[in-house]
Amino acid sequence: MSKAKLSLVKALMDGIQEMVYIVRVEGDTCYCEFLNRAVMEKLDLNENDIGKKTPEFNGQNILNNIELQFNQVLKSKEIVVFENIFITNTGERIFGETTLTPILNSEAICTHIVGIIKDITNVKITQSEYQSLFDYNTDAIFTVDLNGNILGGNFTVEQISGYSMEEMIGVNFIDYVDPADRESARKCLRLSLEGTYKDYRLNFLDKTGERVGCLIKLTPIKLNNEITGIFAVVKDMRELDKLVGKYIESQKRFQIIAENVQDVVILMNKRKEYLYVSPSSKEVFGFNNESIGEKPAFFNIHSDDIEILEQQFNQSVLDGKSYTVHLKAKHAERGWIWTEINGNPVFDEQRNFQHMLMIARDMTLQKEKEEQLQYFAYHDSLTGLPNRRYFKIHLSKVIECQEEKDTSFAVILLDIDDFKNINDSFGHEIGDSVIQEFSDRLKSTFREEDVVARLGGDEFIALLTQVEKEEDIVAAVNKIHQVMEAPWSIQKTDVRITTSIGVAYSTTTGTIATSIIKSADEAMYEVKKAGKNLYQINRS
Repeated sequence: MSKAKLSLVKALMDGIQEMVYIVRVEGDTCYCEFLNRAVMEKLDLNENDIGKKTPEFNGQNILNNIELQFNQVLKSKEIVVFENIFITNTGERIFGETTLTPILNSEAICTHIVGIIKDITNVKITQSEYQSLFDYNTDAIFTVDLNGNILGGNFTVEQISGYSMEEMIGVNFIDYVDPADRESARKCLRLSLEGTYKDYRLNFLDKTGERVGCLIKLTPIKLNNEITGIFAVVKDMRELDKLVGKYIESQKRFQIIAENVQDVVILMNKRKEYLYVSPSSKEVFGFNNESIGEKPAFFNIHSDDIEILEQQFNQSVLDGKSYTVHLKAKHAERGWIWTEINGNPVFDEQRNFQHMLMIARDMTLQKEKEEQLQYFAYHDSLTGLPNRRYFKIHLSKVIECQEEKDTSFAVILLDIDDFKNINDSFGHEIGDSVIQEFSDRLKSTFREEDVVARLGGDEFIALLTQVEKEEDIVAAVNKIHQVMEAPWSIQKTDVRITTSIGVAYSTTTGTIATSIIKSADEAMYEVKKAGKNLYQINRS
């Protein structure tokens, strides 16, 4: 095979996400002949497994409990497809669809079996699992502020580190990094804030002082197009062995792989004409691969993204470097979907460009997960209102605006009087319904430009902007009391709800968010002492 074809196959193997392995058949004995990067990374295999007999190799995840399917392929000499479950080296359970394809010689004897495992986990995921994405993710996920100080995290963080979340909150995550890697960690943080997102290998130190090799990805949290924090996703890589790049020197094997991978494999020449499109284009984009070959280049790419893709394509031809772009592509039936395209240029022995190998995959679900995480970071799960973090960020911006435009505003702090008695008398289910109804009524009393948030428990807070005089605040507070005095019937249970209100009225510049919230809290405390269901306004 020419070097160009070898480069083509190698680029394909480096780009696809499917797990691929090849078993060589010699009589009654099978030997592992090939493992691609994905199968070694996900299933705790390494180059030492290549060359092993099937019984020895069978101890690994890849061949557990599938001897029957192998025997079926050898007997029938036909393709066998089945579903099974794998446990990755990180402990993650993935659903796989395995395709076993026999390779026959000229005498119709099976000499090899090619196994391709598609990750179909996303197909198995139900909508209810989205809410568990953060808390029960097998990867450690924690949030940090712009300086790297830990704000919170999921249970896996505690499992990997050995520290409780209470011990970690407020500590800079770099303090948990191996001293030898701390400069890299700082660079990782800095680049993520600058908009460069990539995976980094770092060693962390757990509570016992043991090094934990991890793969970390930092993704900025944006609010109103402004970075306000960072999501850190950490994968425990202690069981990951050295990856080995190995490729198949056979055009027939290349075709088997290309036609069975879940991603779309595209070959395009310098004139941007389609040379090859894999059949998976029907599933991913809704277009038959044969019909795509007759269409103009990038026919289903959104007009806003075509220029970026063409620039990346042309630059890759010039400098020989691969590229990755995220863009919107048209699905024949579903409309616009988010797509990731990896491009790898292939050259001949004289370094003349032959074609571009592009791997395209649907990343819509990944985008939806990111949006879910973004939403959970700034909203209360019970009421759907903004949470404490969102409110503080928004309040800080209003304070900055006050200094620039000399405007006034008020922070209104509320809680439900005797809410504990409601929980004790009627139960927490009724209590939650009261919280939800209270939030709906409270929100209805404010304007669209104001912000109403839940701090936690039965405490709520609101930001009243563009206040011209104290009477504006009094009117707003009276409206709240009026709305709350209307009859309450929760799940056929009549309850009486009142609220105590403390207000901090900011008319001067130079204040800070924490101090004005404290002022509102002090005002509400005085209301509680005075008998509840009242309000007090403090000027600041």
